[in-house]
Amino acid sequence: MLGLAVIVALAGVGYYIWHKAYNAKTSNPSATSHQEAKYISFGGGYLFSIPAGYSIDETAITGVTIIYPDSSPITSGKRLDQLYANGSVAVQPITALKDNNTQAFKDYVNDKLVPELRKSMSSGSDVRLAKQGDVVAIKVLAVLNNGKRLRAIYALNLSQPIIMVAKDESDVLKIVGSTMEDLTKTKLKSGIDQVAQVVKQVVEQIQNQDVEAVRKASSDEFNKSETKEQLTAKLKKASAYLDRSITIVGGSYNGKVFIAQLTFEPKPGEPPVAGGVVSLHKVGQTWKLDALQLPQ
Repeated sequence: MLGLAVIVALAGVGYYIWHKAYNAKTSNPSATSHQEAKYISFGGGYLFSIPAGYSIDETAITGVTIIYPDSSPITSGKRLDQLYANGSVAVQPITALKDNNTQAFKDYVNDKLVPELRKSMSSGSDVRLAKQGDVVAIKVLAVLNNGKRLRAIYALNLSQPIIMVAKDESDVLKIVGSTMEDLTKTKLKSGIDQVAQVVKQVVEQIQNQDVEAVRKASSDEFNKSETKEQLTAKLKKASAYLDRSITIVGGSYNGKVFIAQLTFEPKPGEPPVAGGVVSLHKVGQTWKLDALQLPQ
């Protein structure tokens, strides 16, 4: 779990473009609310505050959210140990646990996680029970036999328990850990559910290449910048990917702007998984599409 896996290169849209688009929108005071920007993982069932100067990628490694510094973008072939060394944090559901049973969570940490760490690290690694609000948490500070810190690990017992890994107890790890919320229990759930439903509808319209429906769901600015003919051409060019299963893996949300990451899952014999972006902003009480990036 969260070991030294090689990151798979994604075809199509680069996630760094996604982050720059989000910064451009949130820098416009008229387009945003005062709500803090959160990253939402639909697959993982959690959300957390986005640290300043960091981007989020949940498409490079299936099931893993990577919080990485803008100064060190994710590139093909990088390994997780290299990302940790550059200050990145990785978050992943603990798939062996399916609910927030406290005893099962503690048993997992003590009987599986810590023993696995101690196979390659010092038997003196520090394990501490902690609390985050009403959520049980466990902190593991893993060290090599020479006393050098190799990993700092937080495990949180959410509805779907998760694990967070970094090189050390950095400010970024602390921000992500201290703001981590259960998606099923957050106060933002109704707003998130609303925008997620709109994204789902837009994705279905895109898959059907229903240009008129997409334009109807779009903002005036989008329709001015991307003509009917241009949108038709974009969808046609992406048609080979639109036949795939499309997953909305997550996205950044501040109550007025939601920029969602999409993955286009390949069928047997097809090129690797591809990424895309759907950006929406709230006009009055209605969410409107204002940017669309598809694999070509």
